[in-house]
Parts: sequence; C-alpha cells; structure tokens
Amino acid sequence: MLKKIFKISAVLLLVGFSFFYTEKVTLIARNSDPIMRAIKKEESNKKVSNVNPVINNDEYIMGINGCEIDVDKSYSKMRSVGEFKEELIVMKETSNDKDLTDKYVIGGNNKEKKVSLIFIVNKDIDSNLTNYINDKNLKVNYFIDGKYLEENMITVKFLSENSNIYYLGENEEYSDENMLYHNNLISMNGSNEPKYCFTSDKDNNTLKLCNDYDMVTIKSDIIKDNIYKRIKDKLNNGVIFAIDSDNTDEIKVSINYILSKGYNIISLEDLLSEKNECK
Repeated sequence: MLKKIFKISAVLLLVGFSFFYTEKVTLIARNSDPIMRAIKKEESNKKVSNVNPVINNDEYIMGINGCEIDVDKSYSKMRSVGEFKEELIVMKETSNDKDLTDKYVIGGNNKEKKVSLIFIVNKDIDSNLTNYINDKNLKVNYFIDGKYLEENMITVKFLSENSNIYYLGENEEYSDENMLYHNNLISMNGSNEPKYCFTSDKDNNTLKLCNDYDMVTIKSDIIKDNIYKRIKDKLNNGVIFAIDSDNTDEIKVSINYILSKGYNIISLEDLLSEKNECK
C-alpha cells in the first residue's frame, strides 16, 4: 500500500515538475522573442501615469485613469503577423486605487473645458427652459424630489429623454425606507442608472446611506439668485453648478455665457468619469 502511494506521489510530482518546467521554458522563450523585447522597449514611452483625485479632507475632485501597454494582447496580435508593428499595440487603463467612499465629490477633473449643470426639481419646470436645453442638445442633470417623482411620471419621462434624472430625496433628505423605491422609479423611467446623491450641506447620514446603495454623493452650493454672476465667477474646468430658480431668462443667459467661453455642458456621468481612452 505504501509502495503504491509512493508511486502515485512520484508520478504527481513528476507531472507537476514537468508542467512547471514547460511553463518556465515557454516564458523564457517568449521574453527572448524580438517582438516581445520591442514591446517591452515601448512600455515607458507609452505609459501615461494616473492623475490621482485631489482630496481635501472629506471632499475630492475626480482624477483620471492612467494607460499602459497590454503586453499579452499586443504580443498576441503581433505574433499573428510575425513582426513588431507599433500600430498593433493594445493599450489598457490603470485605475486609481484611492478609497473615496467616505467623501463628497465636488467636481470633475480639470483636464478639459467641461462642466455639468444640476437642476433641482420639486415643482413643475418651465417648458421654455427644457425646450431651450433640448434645442441646444445639452445633457443636463435633473435631481427630482421624491413626491414630485411619484406624482409626475409623464414629466419625468420627458426630462429623461435627453438628459439624466436622479432622486433628490424627500425635501432634499434621503432615507433608507424611500431610497430603493425611488431609485427603481428612476431606473424604470430614465435612461441612466441612479448612481448619484446630491446635497448642498455636509451630512454624514446622507454620505453613509448613499454609500450603502453604491451611490456617489455630490456636494455643491445651490444657486437660487444672481445666477449669471455666480456662474461667471466660478466657471472653470470640471465645475458642477446646481440651480434652483424659476428665472428662465437668466439661466439661458448663463448657459449661453458658458458655451461662449468654449465649455461643453455634459452629464455628471461623463464629467465624473475617470475613464481614459488610452489610444
């Protein structure tokens, strides 16, 4: 019996060693391949470092993912043609590893001239404003009060046709008993996922609750008056403007000013993305 066990163990050991040896030889041969050496030589030239989030206590501005050569995919492509070709290099993203779950996001990265507009919706919104936004082909963000969301689904669906909609809580306060239901309403009637909460004041309960639902909490002052001046003074790459006002004319003038300065008005999803195209 012991002899049989010894033989089986010896065979398994031999198979394991053979597998290890074969893999080692294959790896050495692969790394010695002129194609692989050429790819490795290009790694430092093609590498783009991460731009880490800018963190200030419990607030942060989004960073940008880095880029590096996907060695395996690049090698596989070039092996099929039998030579190194730079145009066959495949890039991949490298993610930031900062834990931001206990912090408020206050802006997107400042790489490009892009901003985002949030409109607080707790009553009927002027159709002149929504038509203007749609005519300009702008993607804005409507944060909708829970009661209004339940009672005005036709309006909500209209708002979601060209822009993104999110749950604002009840009177701008989030609660566990209402979160899932209203987020489901957003998912069923909008074209985006309910991935953001909004607050104008720091609130640890909001931060924790939204984090429990895998949602990011956005913090921004709410602009209720002097809209043009406040937007003009604060306009910069990556800024989030939150507006709660019936002054449609001043909002339109403010939007025209933003566009005249060469800024694109985009969704929160795009503004707060760390994605890098890695071309």
